Amino acid sequence: MFQNNKEILSSLSNLNIRLYPENSSCLICGKKTYLLKTDCKTCYSFELGKFTLISGCNFCDDHKYFSEPPNQVIRYESYLAALIVDKGYRVAFDLVVKSGRLRFDNHRQLQEIQAFLKCSLAKIDLPISTIGVIAKRFLEFCKLFHETHESEIRADIQANGGYFLHFDGSTEQRCGQCSLILLDSRSGHVLESIMIESEKYDIVKTALEKVKTKYGAPLAIISDLRAGFLRACTGVFGKDILHILCHYHFLRTFRDDFKQQHLFIKKCQTQKWQMQAGIRKQWKSLKEIKPKAGYPKKMKTIAEIEEYWDKTGDILGAYRYVLVWVLNFKQDSSGKGVPFDLPYLDLFHRFITGKKLIEQIFTKAPIETRFKYYRHGFCTVVKKTKKLGYCEPGFRKAIRQLKYAHKWFNKLRAVLFLEAQVDNNDHLLAPLSKKYRLTEEEAEKIPQRLEGYIKALEKELSKCKNPNRKSLLERFKKQVETYQNNLHVPVLTIIIDGKEILLVPPRTNNCLESFFRFVKSLLRRCTGCSKLPKVFGSVGALLPYYLTMKDHKIFKNIFNDDYKLAEEFSKLFAKQFQPPENLISFPKKSTNIVNEMPPVALLA
Repeated sequence: MFQNNKEILSSLSNLNIRLYPENSSCLICGKKTYLLKTDCKTCYSFELGKFTLISGCNFCDDHKYFSEPPNQVIRYESYLAALIVDKGYRVAFDLVVKSGRLRFDNHRQLQEIQAFLKCSLAKIDLPISTIGVIAKRFLEFCKLFHETHESEIRADIQANGGYFLHFDGSTEQRCGQCSLILLDSRSGHVLESIMIESEKYDIVKTALEKVKTKYGAPLAIISDLRAGFLRACTGVFGKDILHILCHYHFLRTFRDDFKQQHLFIKKCQTQKWQMQAGIRKQWKSLKEIKPKAGYPKKMKTIAEIEEYWDKTGDILGAYRYVLVWVLNFKQDSSGKGVPFDLPYLDLFHRFITGKKLIEQIFTKAPIETRFKYYRHGFCTVVKKTKKLGYCEPGFRKAIRQLKYAHKWFNKLRAVLFLEAQVDNNDHLLAPLSKKYRLTEEEAEKIPQRLEGYIKALEKELSKCKNPNRKSLLERFKKQVETYQNNLHVPVLTIIIDGKEILLVPPRTNNCLESFFRFVKSLLRRCTGCSKLPKVFGSVGALLPYYLTMKDHKIFKNIFNDDYKLAEEFSKLFAKQFQPPENLISFPKKSTNIVNEMPPVALLA
């Protein structure tokens, strides 16, 4: 009826709400209270829009001041007003929840949230910077909410028989700060999340002590090999608590043994010989060539291409298949880089294998096709390789050294049951995949397998005469012996509900590594920026609390309902006044003597 009447709509969107203390009598003596002062402020709510909140506070004439300390006024304020807007702020709790949900659930950027609030029934027009502050306050409330429910979290951890403590830090370029997260992988609770300047021993030790005070000692600790982590854990939890060094991070410490040779091979193929660019150029010249009917666009193995060639005799189709197969050298990598993946060593091997098949394909090709696509095509790429690296100083030596190092590295992966396994879809499993879980039998075999690996290294060292290979083996042996005990994964026995349960602790920081990636990808979607120095430094340590609580069984019902969540946030700050236990210290009449200090109002 009034949708076109601007005056009525304006009056409805600028409500005046008056709220006074619900209890008009003194809680100490029961007498009527009197109005002390009235506050008036303009507030913003998603449900009410822009409104004016007028709130009054009362006092008792007989019990106006404390006797100790003197000159402090007891004020009775409206509990309902505190449930709507936090004291000292103008943004209602429901708007905080709505802004936070739009930001971190719907991945809206600040400009989009601003436009949404303008077009909503609330018709609120707030600056972008204010919306950013509100969204951050939402995460701060989540952290406070987490702290007030630590007893429930502790009970949940005890019901699981204990917790596995994972901790690690992550940062962004030019951020200047690091987000340190301590997580329980069993229950999924964040135990502590703080922003620190660096992962120094004292800072990490303080965080560990706080977790121990709140939740007790863990069943096992899992961390990476950063200096000071082992010492800090030993200082806080003692030597009796099992400390497992992440197997993936341990294997990554061998990166320097592969990096130099791999970079040299990459430079030769991409910059000096321009092999990759040359192959791509030949592939582009065959874009219009399509495979025979019933065959896919790509083939995964060279054996499939040979079979296609034998069956169809399709020269250009088979040639195109080979070029695509060579160019896809990175797709079979796990994505974790050196030393787990050596893509440019794989590119060289694929090029040699593909070259042999291409030569066979074009032996039966017509002269015109052979000259166009082979002589003046593929052969131009081969000529730049300096006879496949034989005339390139140090190239073949680097290939042999890299293959030798990778052989012993893969043996160590196999010892730790982290070999390059393949899933049902023929994809290589990443080193942090959830499928890399140890069974009880595998966990019990690791100590024996590590001893066997060290003996194999010693045997190889006694035979080896090449100084480079000997130096490599010695580094492998030293690293394994140094961290050998912290690579063991014993089977733990815990009691839950009177039943003994065997547990194999996690041997990687998979949960934290994946969590850090998820946090950063979410922030990139929210901001639309690829780099997050300011945003990550601002909310990087707050966001984990919200992400772990919103879908957890304990808090799910609250976080699924915006009204419930806003009510829980308001209860963090709004507390009803309770009279002090020692009422003797209160005088029956006001005896304020203003000679030392002015009266200070107390919230009631």
